[in-house]
Amino acid sequence: MFKNIKLILFSIPLFFLSVTASQAVVELVDTEESGIRNNVDNDITQGIIASGSGAAGDFEVIMCSTFSDGNNFFLNPTPGDWSELDSGQCGGSGACILGIFGRFDESADSSNIACNWTDTTSVFAAGSFRYSGVDIDNPIIAVACNSGTAGAMVAPSVITEPGSAVIGVTSVGADLNLVTQDVVGSIFGQGFSSSADEFTLIFASSFEFLKGGPTGDIILGSTSADWRACTIALRMEPTEIPTLSEWGMIASATGLMLIGVYFALKRKKIQVI
Repeated sequence: MFKNIKLILFSIPLFFLSVTASQAVVELVDTEESGIRNNVDNDITQGIIASGSGAAGDFEVIMCSTFSDGNNFFLNPTPGDWSELDSGQCGGSGACILGIFGRFDESADSSNIACNWTDTTSVFAAGSFRYSGVDIDNPIIAVACNSGTAGAMVAPSVITEPGSAVIGVTSVGADLNLVTQDVVGSIFGQGFSSSADEFTLIFASSFEFLKGGPTGDIILGSTSADWRACTIALRMEPTEIPTLSEWGMIASATGLMLIGVYFALKRKKIQVI
């Protein structure tokens, strides 16, 4: 009997700890896509993407892509208070640019967000991920990017934390016929203008990273065109896990309760005899 009590006493804190930890994770709640396709000689410096819907206080990530001759660059999205997570040229001749932005949304509803850039183009593609459970004080663990010309599109490894969400996203200065997608993800659309010889394609993958540590390189596909690929890791909001002293109090109370039950049963058995 005492052996069983000791086993239960040891198991209860570990059980509650595992349940508490397993429920804590950054969760993807919505995704949206947008693209301007077959637009010939349409001079634009803005493209619209929906932010998705969820709950007030969710964290949103907007990813935008358009054409560049090496001089174009992104401005912050509008409306709203957005932080730039990364913005940079694709490799080689810089036939595309990728901009990544994040914010906490006070509204639960989806809204139309404008990606903005400086030079007029004829193409645009974008996507958004919306997450719950992100740390409001320090949402970003890491952002890292690679750029290249042709070959594998590799978003670099970053060091992340347990319960985080990891995004791998790539922008390509080409249409879908020149791209092979190697991971399960969301194709956010493509834009091309044959007369202006402008192309852009963007797609991304989001997944939960439960164990923490290095994510490893994320190979998003391969292409014969210029590309840029990024990894973004989102931090999980703090969870209320009891301290060792609190676990000690729980264990002591549980132990006293079980010992009391044991002696009560033993006394009852003696009286029956």
